[in-house]
Parts: sequence; C-alpha cells; structure tokens
Amino acid sequence: MRISELSARSGVSIASIKYYLREGLLTSGEQSATNQADYGDYHVRRLRLIRSLIDIGGLSISKVRATLAAMEDETTPMHDAFGAVMHGLDEIPTGDLSADVMAAYDEVQVWLRHRNWKIEDDAPAPYRLAELVATLRRFGFPAAVSDFDNSADFVERTAEAEVHYARSMPDRTAAVETMLIGTVIYERALVEVRRLALEAASFRLDETN
Repeated sequence: MRISELSARSGVSIASIKYYLREGLLTSGEQSATNQADYGDYHVRRLRLIRSLIDIGGLSISKVRATLAAMEDETTPMHDAFGAVMHGLDEIPTGDLSADVMAAYDEVQVWLRHRNWKIEDDAPAPYRLAELVATLRRFGFPAAVSDFDNSADFVERTAEAEVHYARSMPDRTAAVETMLIGTVIYERALVEVRRLALEAASFRLDETN
C-alpha cells in the first residue's frame, strides 16, 4: 500500500508517519519507484502501537524509542520489555526529596519486601506512592502504606490475569500493546469505580442521619 492508504488504514496523518520514519520509530517501506514506497500490515500495526504509546501511555518520543527497542530485541526478556512500558509511564522525581517523602519511601520499600514484590530500583512507582502518602499526611490524613494492603491484594490477583493475558498474545508487539492498554485503561477504570463508591457512601451517610 502507498503512504496515503497506510495513513487511511492506521488513522495516522501522513505528516506524522513521515515524522516517525525520520525518528526511526517506523521502518521504511519497500522502495517501489522514485520517491515511492510500499507498506504492509506490519506498518499498520506498528503505527497503532506507536500511537497507543503516545496517546494512551503519554510516552515521549525518546521513551517510545526505548520501548520499541526493548520489544524488538529478542534477547530482552518480556519482563524487561514490559518494564520499559511500565517505567515509561512516569518519571522518577528529580532533585532532593523532602524528609517526609523520603520517610514514606523507606516505608514503601519495607512494605514491598513484606509483600515479596520484586521491583526494580529505577521504577518510578515506589517514589510516586511515597509522595502520595506524604501528601495525605500533610493534609492530616492518618495514612500508612499498610492501608493499601486490601487494595494490593485485589490488584495483585488482577495483575496476574493481565500479565498472563498479555503474554498469551501471538507476538511481542501485541503483548506490549496489550500490556500498555490494559495498564492505563484499567487504572482509569479503577479510579472511576472508587469515585462512584465515594459518592454512594456519602449518599448512604446522608440517608442514615
């Protein structure tokens, strides 16, 4: 297919496709004539993944490049390819962390060891959890990392199912895309469920008073 058809089938503009080609995120099509190239289904799927990483995951071009490299390297374990996606969704805080955040971070590390969750040192999530716990405490909430045990028990079960499902995909591209979309969309769904629960709890409290 020509680049115009590739654009129509993928939903990605020709300008964006050319940009991804220049950035090395998308491989060139097969040269068919001067200034013309033919593209295939691989390019459609690749563009779909790139757009998912950018639009759904919010990854920068540099992080998309790193994720694609991990995905394509057959010597890279799938765990590390998934890690490239998970870690790409956030950043480790830069600069010196406040004392209360560092104290919460130490608590998070103890909690992770207690749960026997093996997390890479460069994972942003423990830092973000520590920041959130510290912020709750600043506003007077009696927050402890252990307060998340029940939620952690639930998401651990669902995470097992998500990872198994992603790894059942027919190839690494589909597996990485499934992991990304499942992570981001499922997280958003859980947030909405919690908001619904809060509103329902508030209504029940009014009814009993």
